[in-house]
Amino acid sequence: MNSDNPKKIGLIGYGMIGGAIANAARDDGFADVAFVHGLDRGEAAEALPGVPFLDELSAIADQDVDLVVEAATADVVSAIALDVLAKRDMLTFTMTAFSNDDFREAVREQCRKSGTRLYIPHGGILSLDGINDGSSVIDEIKITTTKAPRNLGLEDLATEGVIYDGPTRAACDVFPRNVNVHACIALCGIGFDRTHSIIVADPKTTKMAHVIEVKGDGLEWRIEIAATAGSGVTGVYTPVSGVNTVKRVVSQDYDIVLA
Repeated sequence: MNSDNPKKIGLIGYGMIGGAIANAARDDGFADVAFVHGLDRGEAAEALPGVPFLDELSAIADQDVDLVVEAATADVVSAIALDVLAKRDMLTFTMTAFSNDDFREAVREQCRKSGTRLYIPHGGILSLDGINDGSSVIDEIKITTTKAPRNLGLEDLATEGVIYDGPTRAACDVFPRNVNVHACIALCGIGFDRTHSIIVADPKTTKMAHVIEVKGDGLEWRIEIAATAGSGVTGVYTPVSGVNTVKRVVSQDYDIVLA
């Protein structure tokens, strides 16, 4: 990868995903981290000495970067995406914000008007490209996610069994930090009302598992994905995937590129 003049990125969120991207950008040289906004100034300052830490979300849109990378919360996406996309490209890992139809359409319109792009990473979802490409012939999508209660943000760590069964749109409202996989599939597939979400709490599991069942005109897929649970709501594969997604977006190489 050409690192003579690396692209500049800004990070919103410095947890597992944001930290992994920052570390990889520093170590591999595929991008310069121009700023960080997050909850823990000390952790970011220790890992990225000399990189400005922005306290205010309102300052982000004015930063001179090629790409803003969000790995925070749905509220942050809702607050900042339109301002950022008025000036520059953005990549967001928090998909539940887009269950709001008005906000989603406003984002589309802002991108069209400003000539910018909102990039959707596949994160922990294998086959997202196939779901997106086949959305016109897909009739049904059901996603069953199983996580430990603590990874679902539940207070009762002994909770066991199905805790949600219904449309993905409502799941995004009830579990805004836990169903980004569901929201991403709905956004790229057949929509938030037609996509069916099931969330299962299993206090014995150490994994985050997703079963994606797709049916349509001449096709039937069952995709099973599992990764060891990291801290909070993120599995250990998603940061690895996220790093390589950012690499592809900012790459200045002319080479064999996954599209």
